[in-house]
Amino acid sequence: MELLKAIGDRRAYRAIKDGPLPEGALALILEAGTLAPSCYNNQPWRVVAAEGDSLAALKGALAEGNAWATRAPAILAVAARESEDCRLEDGRDYALFDAGLCAMNMITQATALGLVAHPIAGYNPKKAKAALGIPGDYVLIALIVLGAKGEIEGQDAALLQPWQIERDRGPRQRKALAETAFKGAWGRGWD
Repeated sequence: MELLKAIGDRRAYRAIKDGPLPEGALALILEAGTLAPSCYNNQPWRVVAAEGDSLAALKGALAEGNAWATRAPAILAVAARESEDCRLEDGRDYALFDAGLCAMNMITQATALGLVAHPIAGYNPKKAKAALGIPGDYVLIALIVLGAKGEIEGQDAALLQPWQIERDRGPRQRKALAETAFKGAWGRGWD
């Protein structure tokens, strides 16, 4: 058995090429999101694909550390209203989980298309929601920066901080399976 190539290849690169997404890529990425599972098929997520004027307005809401994202040709805003999904007695609201599944489907599809899909939390949510017309009772969960992977040398990396260049240049760092997954009971590692 093998890990899916798009999962193994996924990286949150920051060096983005200047230029549009390939024709039809955005529609495929959004369609992949619609196919995500959700509690009772409620599909509580809403995704705003920002391009053109809406993208320009959204870029004004980005945190300084995400200046690199201003080179992206598109940014997806993933939002949900918790009341539109399963709410269980013990306080579990599924809307954010289900929206995360939608986001991962879109990220995986973008990676399969050879694109970077970098989720970020560094933005002003009030400004971002205003820029995109997202209703006040929705939670703007994350933005997903879309673009073609750029070169770490030259113009594609011009907006990156030195530590961001090192992360893009270096190997992907992940915790070991034994640190994040347990076999049969909490704390029981994979031997």
